[in-house]
Amino acid sequence: MKDPRLVDLAPEITAARAEQLSCLAREDRETAALLAAWIDVLLDEWNRRQ
Repeated sequence: MKDPRLVDLAPEITAARAEQLSCLAREDRETAALLAAWIDVLLDEWNRRQ
């Protein structure tokens, strides 16, 4: 099993953004807001690793 600390976050961030845009297109603002928070967490982790 891969160490989660070594996983490339770029595909996860890209997928989360695509899902967020899909939610916005469906006017599902609550889920879009949750995805925005998840993207923030991923970006924080990305920056922490730098």
